[in-house]
Amino acid sequence: MNNLPTETMSSPSHSEVQALLSGSSHDPSIIPQLEAYVRSQVSAVASTLVDCPYSFDANRTLVKLYTFYPNLAGNGGSILSLVSFLSLLQFPNTDLMALNCMIPEHVVHSEPVATIVRCAELLESCSFAAFWPEFRKLGIPEYGLADGQGVSDDRRMLADAINGVSAGNAIRTNIVRILARTYGKAPLGVVLGALDVNDGEAVLEFGSKVTSGEGDGTPLVEGVDGEFVTFASTADNTKRVGSAFKDNVSYDQVAGMMAKSTALRGQ
Repeated sequence: MNNLPTETMSSPSHSEVQALLSGSSHDPSIIPQLEAYVRSQVSAVASTLVDCPYSFDANRTLVKLYTFYPNLAGNGGSILSLVSFLSLLQFPNTDLMALNCMIPEHVVHSEPVATIVRCAELLESCSFAAFWPEFRKLGIPEYGLADGQGVSDDRRMLADAINGVSAGNAIRTNIVRILARTYGKAPLGVVLGALDVNDGEAVLEFGSKVTSGEGDGTPLVEGVDGEFVTFASTADNTKRVGSAFKDNVSYDQVAGMMAKSTALRGQ
């Protein structure tokens, strides 16, 4: 049933998928529709001409159905690579971590999922400069294939999405937000490596369009001055003063408070 060629299965709309999930989430007959929706989500990343919202619930339901009905996962490894890629783009959300526990181990350790997982680990450890070379490997359709193994349509679709603008920029946006929560000023070289761009002008051009995403329209990158990038002041990257935070609390003061607390508990 779910081995239909990609071109014969049109993708359901987002509202149609929501209806499927609300009424038939345990029904294996919806696997083809969910697979088509996964491909449509990836196509939307690769091209602005495709409009298809990301749906963690739809993707997770598909992975669960593969788990319960492995005989219907004929092209599951191929689709799971697309699901993993879509989850990676949600960093720093933990969507990929939530799905990995349901993905078969042999798929996790096979390409391209193995590289996607490695990319997620690098992002989670804030090894941003090391992330980009691994991420670019996914843009090579033949990467990780055994000798004589052909490139599937899904693998080409993944490569097209990686090589497009949207995927990289989605990750760069969230890296900027992480840097802005950490630094008031950061060395330009650190930011260049983290964003995989060539110069300060590129940092300013991209970063000045990134906001916190929490309703505040203030650009997170204020400027690039010489060898430093200046980020907008936030509660996270600014030292707390006054009653909110006090330095130089002595050991004797802490010991006294602990002693009083112990005495009170003994009353």
